[in-house]
Amino acid sequence: MKRASLAVLSLAFVGGALVDPAAAQVGKGLSGPHYNLNIIGVPKDKPVPSMTDSSRHTIFVPLDNDVVTRQVRVYFVAGTEFKVIDGNCTDDNQCTIMVPGDPTNQVCYDVYAAALGKPHGNAVIQAQCIINDILTSCTDALLQSSFSVDRLKGPPKRENITDVFRASGCIDLNKNLVCDAGDVVFSNVWIFNLSQLAEYFWDYDNNGLKVMQVRFYVSQNCGSISTVPGGGD
Repeated sequence: MKRASLAVLSLAFVGGALVDPAAAQVGKGLSGPHYNLNIIGVPKDKPVPSMTDSSRHTIFVPLDNDVVTRQVRVYFVAGTEFKVIDGNCTDDNQCTIMVPGDPTNQVCYDVYAAALGKPHGNAVIQAQCIINDILTSCTDALLQSSFSVDRLKGPPKRENITDVFRASGCIDLNKNLVCDAGDVVFSNVWIFNLSQLAEYFWDYDNNGLKVMQVRFYVSQNCGSISTVPGGGD
């Protein structure tokens, strides 16, 4: 993994909106290598020109969503590093970021989110996913499937959203509808470490929030992935 690419993004202005000077408090008490992603709400759709350069730390979403008529999705795909693949959620209502994943279970992160910017607003996020051959739905396997962040008066409040990216369950490789010998069991695992993961995304409902900052810190607790041992005759 190219950890040298994990850099802190420091912005005075984001998409024309002044970010709170208190934003520095988001990382107060945290330390170590990390990656910052800023999800920026904009009142007008961004033009089509490319937002795919890998040096980006930002993606753009509508400032206000109507979840009935306009569903915005932020897709996360497993790769070797953090990289914004498509930073524009306003042109086709979806965007994509690559995050590190390793089937050997050697990479994982603790993740925090905070609402920044003025005026005040909030965002509600529903995480959904698909894991091939899992015995329960992938979304049910997630340790946490939804969260919200609110920009209130005073210093921004940091939320620990690590469990939105963690899951526990059993993958039925034998396809016999039970978790038995040869199947894969996983507990508290960074979901992108599962080679059977087919899709993971957020339904992002923005209600006037200018910036949601997401910080990924390298973690030492990657959970466990193992194969159910075979039984005797």
